[in-house]
Amino acid sequence: MTSSPEELRVEEFSDFVHEVRGHRPFPWQAAYVQQVAETGIWPDLDVPTGLGKTGIIDIWAFLLAWQSVGRAARTVPLRLFFTVDRRLVVDQAFNSAQGLRRALAAGAPGTVAGRVACALTGLGGTDEALACVRMRGGADWASRWLRSPAQPAVITSTVDQYGSRLLFRGYGTSARMRPIDAALCGIDSLLAVDEAHISVPLLVTATDCAAYQATATHPVFAERAVKVISLSATAACGADRPRLGITAADQAHPVAGRRLNAERRLTLLDATSGAKDAGTAFARATEAALGALLLVVERPVIGVVANTIRAARATFELLARREDIDVMLLTGRSRSLDREYLLDSPLVTELLAGVSPDRAKPLVVVATQTIEVGVDITFAALITENAALSALIQRLGRLDRTGELSLAPAIVIRASADTGHTSIPVYGTAAEHTWHWLATNALPLSVDGLTAEQLSEAMPGGLLVNPLTLPGLLSDIDTGLLNLAAPQVPVVERTLLDSWTRTSPTPVPDQAPAPFLHGLDTAPQDVLVLWRADLGTGQPDFDQWAARMRQVPPHSGESVAIPAEQLRRFLTHSPLADDTCDIEGIAPAAQAISKAKQKQPSMSPALRYDEAQNEWTPVLQPQDIRPGATVVLPSHYGGHDAYGWSGTRDLPVADLGDFPSADTAPTRVDACLLSHLAGDDKPLADALTQTVTRAVDVLRAGDPEQTGPTVQTLLDALASAYRGTEGTYARLACGRLSDLRAVTKWTAEPAGRTESRGRVVLDPDEPARLLLIPPRPPAGRTEQGAGVGDDSADASSLTRPVALGQHGQAVGERAAAYSIALDLPAPLIQAEQAAGQCHDSGKEHSRFQCMLCGGDRLLSESLDEPRAKSGMDPADHVARRRAARLAQWAPEMRHEALSALAVTAWLQTQPDHPWGDDEQLLVHLVAAHHGHGRPLLPPVADPAPQEVTCTMPDRQRVTIKSSEMGTDWSGPDRFLALNRRYGPWGLALLEAVLRLADMACSEEGT
Repeated sequence: MTSSPEELRVEEFSDFVHEVRGHRPFPWQAAYVQQVAETGIWPDLDVPTGLGKTGIIDIWAFLLAWQSVGRAARTVPLRLFFTVDRRLVVDQAFNSAQGLRRALAAGAPGTVAGRVACALTGLGGTDEALACVRMRGGADWASRWLRSPAQPAVITSTVDQYGSRLLFRGYGTSARMRPIDAALCGIDSLLAVDEAHISVPLLVTATDCAAYQATATHPVFAERAVKVISLSATAACGADRPRLGITAADQAHPVAGRRLNAERRLTLLDATSGAKDAGTAFARATEAALGALLLVVERPVIGVVANTIRAARATFELLARREDIDVMLLTGRSRSLDREYLLDSPLVTELLAGVSPDRAKPLVVVATQTIEVGVDITFAALITENAALSALIQRLGRLDRTGELSLAPAIVIRASADTGHTSIPVYGTAAEHTWHWLATNALPLSVDGLTAEQLSEAMPGGLLVNPLTLPGLLSDIDTGLLNLAAPQVPVVERTLLDSWTRTSPTPVPDQAPAPFLHGLDTAPQDVLVLWRADLGTGQPDFDQWAARMRQVPPHSGESVAIPAEQLRRFLTHSPLADDTCDIEGIAPAAQAISKAKQKQPSMSPALRYDEAQNEWTPVLQPQDIRPGATVVLPSHYGGHDAYGWSGTRDLPVADLGDFPSADTAPTRVDACLLSHLAGDDKPLADALTQTVTRAVDVLRAGDPEQTGPTVQTLLDALASAYRGTEGTYARLACGRLSDLRAVTKWTAEPAGRTESRGRVVLDPDEPARLLLIPPRPPAGRTEQGAGVGDDSADASSLTRPVALGQHGQAVGERAAAYSIALDLPAPLIQAEQAAGQCHDSGKEHSRFQCMLCGGDRLLSESLDEPRAKSGMDPADHVARRRAARLAQWAPEMRHEALSALAVTAWLQTQPDHPWGDDEQLLVHLVAAHHGHGRPLLPPVADPAPQEVTCTMPDRQRVTIKSSEMGTDWSGPDRFLALNRRYGPWGLALLEAVLRLADMACSEEGT
């Protein structure tokens, strides 16, 4: 790759796409690039499904590189958010972004792809041209989805994940991480909303947020407000928004034209006669329709789309009994680890690669709304449950996507009617109106008495529905009745926005973001649910449960998002049907229940992460399940299987807590857990219990010479016992044991973990359980494991002490580098660097230094220079709490309060050292560098006040009194003024620059 970026021309976009994708862009894509390059405006899209809307990723990347070389100030955003209101089993946008990232990395010098890669790498200031991220939640540093605020990135997300973060209330994230998420979402970003017809509230809310950011008095931040585009033909950010659609050139295009003219013939099948349960009725009608399709289908792959997970599962279970077809089930509400294994299964691999015309048995894919978008698959025939018009159009987009078949039949099944006594799950009256509209264009057939031959004969004469015929069919129709009613979207008032920006402390009461993301009167947002097998089956010991969750914190691969109301029904053993679907913000259908059953429900206990207290708390009542929370269930409760959320209590759920992506994360060696992953084999469980118990007995004897050999012998024995065990989860456990066996040195010492030695933690209450923490990463690698929280005064993943001056210098340099990469003005670069240099100056408090020395006062007093990091193992919460207790440093006391006092005193000396031109900003950056101080720091004073002398960036020493470290009542006014000056997301970005620099240096070593 060339050492410096070469200038690009807009006309080279076609060559760029050809190099990275292997084909030329569609005419509309080339026209879009030209329009944005000429006007600087990103128009909404009016392009049918199947015509490459994910090409917006290539368009954005090319334009960002094009504008960054040899042109004026950059206006193309650094980050692209591709947002879909779906739970996706396959994220096509993410896969597309990954493909682009790989193509850029392989781009040869002199090629267009190589020059684009060089330009993007220069923008980010890293060795990576493009980052690709699936947005996720979390309460610690492992939850960061970008490590640099200047990194060009494509982020795929759901509406809830993006929208809640934009509004400073990120679901599943801690209050302290929310400003960073908000900054990356709300400034220097492009938001592309797919299926915008059901995401209108997000479009409106994001546009309102952009308007507020544009009022910032600092011009740089006013110009960088989030840009919003709709990728839907039926929704836009505003009536006056420019739009770009297909043209005659697209219709004449050899590939696009064929797709636009696909021979999709639609037949109606009514199955409501005598139907009591929509799921069962749909399953039975599907089996009847399948027989007819098998007579005419031109390729052996058929799609079946249900409106609810329950209907999809009922259909799958019925069809799986047949021997003449292969059947698979796809739903979106699934743990990502389960999803990855499902995607690696032979049937799914075959589906995604393209089913061979010579396949012996037809492949039938049963799914929910999850395949309406986000997956590039094509069916030769389709069976779908009746739904709203927009949903049916999306489903038809999966049918003969290439337009190569002479007949692509689709059967729409009406399994329930919207009457005074029954309703259609998910879509209600919109589905009923859609059915009646369809019935005016095609005569419905009744499933009763209908033979497969009769149905197959009717298919060629079905209603022709493709992107070119659909506008004519809808020309005189009020489509508002055929779709879900447009939700009322509340206005984002300035006072409300000011309230949301206050993340620490959070206002009480606090406005939930859900109405602004899905509209008023919508369902509560989701909760994240995970399962652990070591929470016991008897009377719950909540203290033990919480301790075990602290030992092995949750990771994104083991959780699934489900509606809060549905989890309440599950835990209270509700008799109501589970009508969960794969669309966000859709309420479970209201169901009548007799008065005799309207009793206060008893509930199975669970555990919930309390963000405010940073602790795991019991869940004993339905109201304890709060939207956006993370909830842990004992594995024996059930509710999830290899296909995803089931809502049934038939089988225990595999505990995946020991399998995060990080190879240095703690692992539980527990006989019960290991046997559970192997299918609860009783003889294996007994053998594992004896093996682990013997090892624990030896380790408890305390001979350090025996620790390593004992652990090695234990791991060898466990691997031997597992040999030959079948099953996905058993293979996971075998892989983890294999990784641990590669570690040759182990210690039980609290501070004994090094780059070559792992640590053993014994459980005082369990004779057949221990925790193994692998060695820390070698120099040059950062630790990615969970558990390092930004709320910790000693936040670091390092296990070696770090000097205070060295750390401050490194953070200042990193913050300045980020600021330069973001093209910030010189005064702001100076402010970031100065803030980095002195952000931890308050750590010179003698008792804080004592804490960083493990509570050893004599050691702290003998140090040549003060410490910034203790070197204690981040996974050893007990040792850290003990050190704080011995040093008499209360957890609520914040060192950044002392640092802010020191900066204030230093500025009063009028130092010559560069610090920018905004005193309020410098003080705020230091006060808020752990996410507090927005607008107030914790009101905790030093119970034993003392004078603290701090070293400032110019080596000047200033003395402050720790008695003044309580509430700073100037904080709220300062915070409000800074929000007006830089905008809410601009101020958050300035904070994020410093905080991400601090986190990076804390991980890498300084």
